[in-house]
Amino acid sequence: MESNVRRSGLTLALAGLSGAAFFWLTDPRFGATRTAGREIIDRVNEAQIGTMVGMVGSAIVLLIGLWLMTRRAT
Repeated sequence: MESNVRRSGLTLALAGLSGAAFFWLTDPRFGATRTAGREIIDRVNEAQIGTMVGMVGSAIVLLIGLWLMTRRAT
């Protein structure tokens, strides 16, 4: 049972990390889709809320995964 909980925690931690990486890479300010020009300001403003919600959600999933990995089975 303990290994199942730790495996689930590891899976959630990896999902949280990959989610954070996805939102970071697709954000126009930081990510791989950087372009120059005036349209970057509009793209940043449009994507800001979605990026923040995605990063917070990914952080929550990561923290739950880390908590599950440190938990002992009773």
